[in-house]
Amino acid sequence: MPTDAVDHLQSFLALTVVGVILTAAFSAYTNSLTQSSEAIKLRDILHQVAAKATAALETLTEDNATVNVVLSLPLKIGNKDYWIRISNDSSYAWVEGGFGSPFTESEQDFRVYLPKNALASGTFEGEYQLAQISCVMNGSTPQLTLGRKE
Repeated sequence: MPTDAVDHLQSFLALTVVGVILTAAFSAYTNSLTQSSEAIKLRDILHQVAAKATAALETLTEDNATVNVVLSLPLKIGNKDYWIRISNDSSYAWVEGGFGSPFTESEQDFRVYLPKNALASGTFEGEYQLAQISCVMNGSTPQLTLGRKE
């Protein structure tokens, strides 16, 4: 055991440094858990939207009817704003999303491809809660549109 004042002060400083290191480590771990759970939730929402879009495409091609699907989505994920966009290129259609400022390529976090190619367009911001997927035939090509339900 320390016997003089200098030894007590050195022990106190050493314990303080250890305490700061432990606090920083636990804080970083907690932030990491929060971010991973928010990312998992966003991925689940994108899979849900992609599943509904795929079901709408299947119904459209079988019945040749207009299909509207309304989804109730969370206002925020954790404390973060999120966005969803549905797009296509010449080969694929997909649903993508991310956190923060909407619709910037650099902030896109996830992309889920649809099994059928379609003309796809539209955006959705989480703050509106109700999303709508409209599916119609445009000639011989199905067309998907994502938007908010008003």
